[in-house]
Amino acid sequence: MIRPGLLPLAPVELEPGYWPSMMLYAATVFLEAEGEPEPGQVAVAWVIRTRMDQQRASPRLVILGVDELAGDDGKPYEAFSCWNDDYVEARRRRLLQPEPNAWETAWRAASAAYWRLIPDPTHGASFYLNEELTRQIRPDHQLPSWFKRENVRCKIGRHTFLL
Repeated sequence: MIRPGLLPLAPVELEPGYWPSMMLYAATVFLEAEGEPEPGQVAVAWVIRTRMDQQRASPRLVILGVDELAGDDGKPYEAFSCWNDDYVEARRRRLLQPEPNAWETAWRAASAAYWRLIPDPTHGASFYLNEELTRQIRPDHQLPSWFKRENVRCKIGRHTFLL
């Protein structure tokens, strides 16, 4: 366990595009996989790492896109839904006072994937989704068109990981 106060909290008053890269990386893991077991958080962190390798890009570029902004960029949807325009207030609430163990786990997962300290549990997956939640929130209760069963690499926690 890391001593309380050793890990910085997210600077929620600033646009995430201005955060340090590792802060953005850890916050993305936290927001996308909070409540998942640690292997699930590591898997989400590895999807970001895999995209970094595929795109030869920084975490910031992979997470937020070429404009490197989460808000006021004219895009309602980002590559990672936790940075979507319709999620600003929920994101802010979750990041203002994160549960310390969950925040630490997200930092550990992000760091482990970034520096390749542990093997990739997703076997090269570059996408993931929570099938149950996705079906619940979509008007047609269907999975997105890009979801193909033949591309599934594994399921960890509530997320399915795909190529």
